[in-house]
Amino acid sequence: MDYRRKTGRNDEPSHDSPTYSRLFIVSDKKTTEEEIRDAFLKFGTIEDIRMPRDHNTGMSKGVAFIKFSKTSEAAFALEEMHLKTLPGYNRPVKVMVAANKSEIQTDDDSDKYRRLFITVPHQTTEEEIKDYFSAYGRVDDVYMQKDRNTGECKGFAYVKFRRFSEAAIAIEECDQIYRAIFALPKGHNRRQETSFESSINSLASTSTKRNALFSAMKTSPEGYVRVNFMCGPFLTQRQVERIFDIVPGMVNCQYFVDLMLNCGKGTVTYSNPVSAAYAVEKLNRFEYPPGVKIFVKPDNFNFDPQEQNFSNVSHLVTNLKNTIATSANSSSPDLAQLAEAIAEASKLIKMATTGITDDEIPDLNDLNYCSVKLPTQQPLADIDSPVAKRCFLVCKPQPPPLTVLRDIFCRFGDLINVYTLPGKTIGYARYASVKAAEEAMKVLHGAEICGVRIKVLEAEDEAPPKKTKYK
Repeated sequence: MDYRRKTGRNDEPSHDSPTYSRLFIVSDKKTTEEEIRDAFLKFGTIEDIRMPRDHNTGMSKGVAFIKFSKTSEAAFALEEMHLKTLPGYNRPVKVMVAANKSEIQTDDDSDKYRRLFITVPHQTTEEEIKDYFSAYGRVDDVYMQKDRNTGECKGFAYVKFRRFSEAAIAIEECDQIYRAIFALPKGHNRRQETSFESSINSLASTSTKRNALFSAMKTSPEGYVRVNFMCGPFLTQRQVERIFDIVPGMVNCQYFVDLMLNCGKGTVTYSNPVSAAYAVEKLNRFEYPPGVKIFVKPDNFNFDPQEQNFSNVSHLVTNLKNTIATSANSSSPDLAQLAEAIAEASKLIKMATTGITDDEIPDLNDLNYCSVKLPTQQPLADIDSPVAKRCFLVCKPQPPPLTVLRDIFCRFGDLINVYTLPGKTIGYARYASVKAAEEAMKVLHGAEICGVRIKVLEAEDEAPPKKTKYK
């Protein structure tokens, strides 16, 4: 009978069913598939035999995979045939468990074939579990997870047998109420902790209980319960909430991504001033992801519409109407004056309807925007000006938006243009004077722009453009 599967390799599942029913055999290169099958057939039904061969010579590589119909059959075969010799050969074969066609389990994983994970009623005792499973073999250990406060079973336990085959039989024959499966060793295949979770766990490592953390806060209240923050644009709402919820008392978190400045902004409200002050103290300049800092500052603005004086409303309305009328009747309207009038009216409407002012948005001139003191803005140089010196920029994990870079680099004067390479973390700033470029490198190297630290270095001279020859 041909035990090989008729389906193609790509049609086969990546994991075998039942678990650990496939074995990996290391034998002499001269051993044939028939000899392997004859030696292992006595242990049960063989569903598949595969012997990899060298693509060039066609000769066997001296290994084979055998798939049994039951885990217990594979277990008996492993225990009986490991380090035994086949008829006509002097070299003993090595038999190991293969979780699938490519994953080979080593002797270091032997415990995983002998430990079962089971679900049990809450009133069950360890003695009762051991008595029941002893019918399938020698039980070395029973560990039941219990509640620390009540001492009552949490509903699951681990059973460790002396032999692989005993554990396999127990899974196949025990009552279904136990839902028995092979238990993974502690820490085996555990999902790797993300950098975000690692940072959060480190931040919260001072205490595991909120009450203890609250009592440990020694910060003096400053009279505010809201804080403003700026972070990287790649954080999600849930990630931001998890960061600020480390401090007890978080009531609300409002978060949005500023597409113009390519950064995240928001406001967090706490139930008391102590928590708000503690959040500023502990979370300001906290890095996530690594290298990108979160800036947190207090929100001291308390807006009460009932206490505001709106006597200037009529003045603003009249001013706006007059400006619009003048612009409509003029052949060359003053657009700057019109924009200013509209902005003033919009700001007043915003204050009257929502109680929110521009004070709640991080100031572009504070440390959240740039960590160094900047000169005043200066006009750009002519786009056709000769390049006197270039600066090489490195911005990780990603560059700030070009509008931000242009605003910062133009403050040193004579900036022709600044740009970043598509999909890269590098860019260039081109200056029409050496002095301006050197001052930019001196001030901006190592600065943080929108939470992103940048390097500003001297770039090599640009290669002259190639002249096209016309015939």
